[in-house]
Amino acid sequence: MIERLGLFRELGEVEKRKLGDFLHLREVKPGEIVYNEGDPGGNLNFVIRGKVNVCKITIDGEQYCMASLTEGEMFGIMSFLDGSPHEATIIADMETQLLIMKKSDFDALLLDDSLLAAKVLRNLAIHLARIVRNMNSQYMDLMQYMFKRG
Repeated sequence: MIERLGLFRELGEVEKRKLGDFLHLREVKPGEIVYNEGDPGGNLNFVIRGKVNVCKITIDGEQYCMASLTEGEMFGIMSFLDGSPHEATIIADMETQLLIMKKSDFDALLLDDSLLAAKVLRNLAIHLARIVRNMNSQYMDLMQYMFKRG
């Protein structure tokens, strides 16, 4: 399963096997909540099979699904890194299989194999940089659209 995850592609076979010891499988049924907005954070989650929806509560108190994540995508990155509460609710859209790395397991990996942990953190940083660049681009497009119309 690790082979399907882009975050770990650059790792060697021995590193992937070692990392596999720190990953846990979770089956999620359609409509099941993986976690709610505001729940304590700490896990890095990978979608192995299926699909989850990323939802936020609107100012009116309604749930709005902003995105869907499918095979190979991850979520919970920010709370995994900084321990903050989750900023969205994650709901399975169908039968879904997740691979989970607990923060406490990653902390143990940091002590056991700091080089491997550093590679994982570097890949997470690169992934987050891509997300920020994409969001910046979308923000600029929106600003340009709003100022042209206004």
